Amino acid sequence: MTYMLGVWGEFLNFIGGRVGAIHFVLFAAASLCCFFLGKEERNKLFWPSVLVGLFFFNPFFYQYIGTRFLSGIYWRLLWMLPCSFVIAYTLTRILFRFRKNVWRMVALVLACVCIAVNGRPVLSAETYSERENLYELPDAVMGICDYVQAHLEGWQETMIVPNELLCDIRQYSSAACLLYGRNAGGFISIIGDREMQVYEEMSKENPDVELITDIAKETNCRYIVFNTSFHQIPEDLRGYGYEKVAVIDENYAMYCRISE
Repeated sequence: MTYMLGVWGEFLNFIGGRVGAIHFVLFAAASLCCFFLGKEERNKLFWPSVLVGLFFFNPFFYQYIGTRFLSGIYWRLLWMLPCSFVIAYTLTRILFRFRKNVWRMVALVLACVCIAVNGRPVLSAETYSERENLYELPDAVMGICDYVQAHLEGWQETMIVPNELLCDIRQYSSAACLLYGRNAGGFISIIGDREMQVYEEMSKENPDVELITDIAKETNCRYIVFNTSFHQIPEDLRGYGYEKVAVIDENYAMYCRISE
């Protein structure tokens, strides 16, 4: 019972909490309407939605398939549900059942108000930021990767970077290989214990520099990058086997392993 409650709690998070649940109730109602609209709507909209829903909201499918093979990305299966299209299509069909245009307009306005009130803005500071360059990546990412590219000793260099840069480094350069990426947060695959130790320390304001540098040496990480506006670390790390070689975008201090 506890497991079932936990799984349904996960499902609720996947669909966006209570606000998302309201939209899914609207989608369920629209799908049900499609069942009565005709054979074509049943075959193309209702039954496919039901099939995907039965798989996605299935605790056993989630336990044996979702957690093993789709960890961190299970929610993407929701993309197979045509929520927006079904709601819009059903609403349009219902509106055209009203003979007078005035009633159509009233029904349309009411529907739009319901959707707007129960939704939340997508274009917000939480999800969007002003573009810094043509690559639409932070300038710091470009500066770090360009430095690595200009000082390659092989075809790529392994490095450790602050958590906020994990998803961006890999988009700009293949020369900068990360010790761990966004999978540190449970996406797609699980990282090793040593990598997880580094990730946890890099998440702290006062990281254990000795632990990070020791693991960096073991895993042949040539570069370590700290965000000096967040990480409280000594400026001189030569005692740990790394020396500062560059400061990128004012806040990102790059340290390179000292050649022995």
